[in-house]
Amino acid sequence: MTAPRGEARATLELWQRNRLRDWKRTFAVPAWVGAEGISPHAAEGRAFTPQGTFTLTEGFGRRPDPAAQLPYLAIDRSNTWWWVSDVESPLYNTEYRCAAPDCPFDTTRAENLGRVDPQYNHAIVIDYNRSPALPGAGSAFFLHGAIGEPTSGCVAVSEDVMRTLIATLQPARRPVIGMYAS
Repeated sequence: MTAPRGEARATLELWQRNRLRDWKRTFAVPAWVGAEGISPHAAEGRAFTPQGTFTLTEGFGRRPDPAAQLPYLAIDRSNTWWWVSDVESPLYNTEYRCAAPDCPFDTTRAENLGRVDPQYNHAIVIDYNRSPALPGAGSAFFLHGAIGEPTSGCVAVSEDVMRTLIATLQPARRPVIGMYAS
């Protein structure tokens, strides 16, 4: 995926190897990235999309599993599914389930996954700053549905494209996303 330096509009391309092991572009679609563009300086509280190549290992969504190849967590609209962005928490940049008053982190510094509508109808986790997570280096980066505007750092495409990606990406093929400013 590429975006002009400092721009929030990008192009997401899906490339796959054919039987001869040659790369073939399957499709290219418009995408939104962080309001501050793509940067190697992603950080908590900044609207940068992190620059680099990262694995895509799991999906989640408020809608039923659309025949996902990747592991897929179906979340409901309750107040119990969180992505932790609390830099003081050892759970930083992980998914956690708890009722808000009982959570072992500051829920005002976490994202309630079940309440983000419609962006999280279907989403794929971008494995940026995950293992190990460095507090403050940025959290909660996803490939998700677009609403026609820049994101806080995620990559957003149409809901149709999201369903296609979730049904297409296979863990055995080790899918990645490359995000670079041009």
